[in-house]
Amino acid sequence: MKDLINSGNAKVMMIIAMSLFGTLGVFTYFIDLPASLIVVGRGLIGASFLLLMIYMGGSRLSKDDIYGNMFTLICSGVCLGLNWLFLFEAYKSIEISVATVLNYMTPALVILISPIVFKTKLTLTKLGCALLALLGLVLVTGIIEDGIENINSYGIICGVMAAVFYTGLVVFNKKLKSIGSYDRTFVQLLIAGIVIAVYCLFTIDFGTLKIDAMSIVLVVIIALFQTAIAFTLYFGSLAFLDATDAVMYGYIEPVLSLFLSVVILHEDLGWIGWTGAALILGSTFLSEIVSRKKMHSTAE
Repeated sequence: MKDLINSGNAKVMMIIAMSLFGTLGVFTYFIDLPASLIVVGRGLIGASFLLLMIYMGGSRLSKDDIYGNMFTLICSGVCLGLNWLFLFEAYKSIEISVATVLNYMTPALVILISPIVFKTKLTLTKLGCALLALLGLVLVTGIIEDGIENINSYGIICGVMAAVFYTGLVVFNKKLKSIGSYDRTFVQLLIAGIVIAVYCLFTIDFGTLKIDAMSIVLVVIIALFQTAIAFTLYFGSLAFLDATDAVMYGYIEPVLSLFLSVVILHEDLGWIGWTGAALILGSTFLSEIVSRKKMHSTAE
């Protein structure tokens, strides 16, 4: 682990990680399996491969740190599993581009709940950015163009719920104390896989389920590359990057996902939808820029 990522290649590794995350929607589109089974495969296979990478890299899991944060880890793992479940359901129900943008409502939701959860001050700038994102949400859903009766409400709700549980994941991750990134990620992936596996037992008729070889291969690919390897590169790079760089590189994921949905899947949101996507992504970017400027001004 330590030899793989260093200060010299951290930016490149972060770009690779965010690029891998950005391809997830397109890969999922071609998997002919229930969303819940994709989550189970991604969680359990990803956790197993990550554990192998940890031990091969000469590291070890810290049982004390894991046990000390067990309740929060369980909550965050459940949120991760449900985020994936709703996101993959959205991928299969609506356009990949729309699902991606809806999932990226998380920063706006974090801003809105921060005064209650983190006891931070909600400035007018942050409130304005959050409201812009909510306006973008309305535009992206297609309600204005098609009317509420003609939109895929199930897919839209799944996309929004994905953002809600992603927000929960962010909140619980901020409450974790004295635990390494790899310890945290391994446990969260494992819990996400186990929780959704139990859900599968009650919701899937395995007797009629048809599984093709291509779907299995694609699930293994996203578990290894877009999960275990991507998370490893992501967390490893964070140690060498400042917060501003990390935020900027984070935009590679949604932008690449939108690009691939247009080029490969030939999706088109229309000018209203693209305006909404720009509002959601742009409001988050603006909020981060303003926050960094205020931090620099205070430091000076």
